[in-house]
Amino acid sequence: MRPLGVTLIGIYQILRGVLGVLFGLSLLLFTSLAAKLASLAAEGNALERMLHSLGRMAGLGIIVFALLHVIAGFGLLKMENWGRLLTLLFSAIGLMALLPVLIASHGLPLVFAAINAVSIFYLALPPIKRIFHGNRGALRAAA
Repeated sequence: MRPLGVTLIGIYQILRGVLGVLFGLSLLLFTSLAAKLASLAAEGNALERMLHSLGRMAGLGIIVFALLHVIAGFGLLKMENWGRLLTLLFSAIGLMALLPVLIASHGLPLVFAAINAVSIFYLALPPIKRIFHGNRGALRAAA
């Protein structure tokens, strides 16, 4: 039986990944539309190609990153150490990416930063770390 915190963080990673995939797909769709509109407004095709390729690269990058979040979430739910390490890495990246936003604003970015910080703290706890390394006796201490 896995600890409740691991389950919650795993579900959070999966939801985060699914939302990222949806955002990446919408970026791919709307970038194509914006490129077509730009080509109608301008005489040349350079702007259209630039917008289309930039949007495609950004959308695909977001989709790949989001799929890695989903994989990390499933790894956590299966109690795999690589899932814990991926989640630690992505939570640290997310926390670092939110630092400039936290200085200027509050609200939703603060919530995501807090979730990332709690995820890092919880997954780095020695009893949780031992569970992922195969010591099932630590499961009672972590719960």
